[in-house]
Amino acid sequence: MSARLSPSAGTAGHAGLMASAGRVGRVERRRDSSLGWLVVFPDVEHHAGSSYLRELAASDCSPATIRSYAYALLRWFRFLHERLVRWDRAERTDVRAFVEHLREVPNPQRRRGRPDAPPLGVVNPRTGKQAPGRQYAARTINHQLSVLFGFYDHACAAGFGPLVNPVPAQRGRDGGRVLAHHNPMEDFVVHRRATYRQKQPKPTWRAIPDQAAEQLFGVLRCHRDRALISFWLSSGVRAAELLGLRHGDLDVGAHTITVVSKGSRAREEVPASVDSFAWLALYLAEDRPPLVEGGPLWWTRTQPPRPLTYHAARAALQRANAVLGTNWTLHDLRHTAAQRMLADPAFTLVDVQTILRHASVTTTQIYTQPRLEDLIEKVLEHYARPPAPAPTLDPGYDASAVHELLGIRR
Repeated sequence: MSARLSPSAGTAGHAGLMASAGRVGRVERRRDSSLGWLVVFPDVEHHAGSSYLRELAASDCSPATIRSYAYALLRWFRFLHERLVRWDRAERTDVRAFVEHLREVPNPQRRRGRPDAPPLGVVNPRTGKQAPGRQYAARTINHQLSVLFGFYDHACAAGFGPLVNPVPAQRGRDGGRVLAHHNPMEDFVVHRRATYRQKQPKPTWRAIPDQAAEQLFGVLRCHRDRALISFWLSSGVRAAELLGLRHGDLDVGAHTITVVSKGSRAREEVPASVDSFAWLALYLAEDRPPLVEGGPLWWTRTQPPRPLTYHAARAALQRANAVLGTNWTLHDLRHTAAQRMLADPAFTLVDVQTILRHASVTTTQIYTQPRLEDLIEKVLEHYARPPAPAPTLDPGYDASAVHELLGIRR
């Protein structure tokens, strides 16, 4: 079968295909399957995609990772559908066109914000943070390429059709190990990015200043939100980790909470402030959420109540941002906790790494970078400081003798 459909398919039919390509295929959740998520394209299960997702599930990838990979495959299949190209006949030029497509078209996720949300890509004057741009981010494009490389690598090995992986390898331009056959008489040349990989900005962090944190805390509407913000600011746990707390994961006497860590999925104890548990007690007493042994700790305030999800918690923070005119995120709260700990001389870098549960201390070192606000304050203080007086000789010494002793020419 030809890789591309013949032009005899008709211009009108091709135009209709282009109009409906964005709705072709879907990602389904299968509760009775070990995969969890499946790609249906165009209207039947994609067997090569399911085989790849099954490999991920067998490699102990989380359901969230499998879901993300499924949507990445669906985005690729839809793009090829518009170009009238079969997935197993895709070429490197198709991958290049796909990257160019992602760099130009708007990300549909950006259109799902609140109607009163600030314009995309604009720097917030109060926080100094730039809102996400309209197009796909460089990190998203690189993730898409990684998914496709792994998918085609698996498809080639499993014999699903393609003989060559159309996606350039990440490890080097020749597709092999970097410097595997390097001539020791020549200089080393390390290729940091493979072909089509985008330049990603250096990882940065932005903590919420203490005054801004107090203002944010003051506009919260209920004790549930105050308890959540207090836990995030004092413990530094990730948003999803705190929202996953269950009854029985709290030790009020030891002031610790037990969370399921991202990545390792291990249950680990994390210390939190006394104020956090006080706000939690007010939330439990006032809102009266369903108390079920082993059940969720955080609930919505609607009737009937439902377990609080990440999107619902983010919406509560966005409502506070709308009042203040800011654009803080839930992950900024984790950055703020790390900055406060590192600013305390009682904490070492390894202490903060242990609390944040980073696999490597180099990840924690990102939080040691000085904030722009602190640098501006230091620069202004430097220029406002009067110059130090020039050193002079004590009147009891002979100036000419001292100059001759020190070899100073006048």
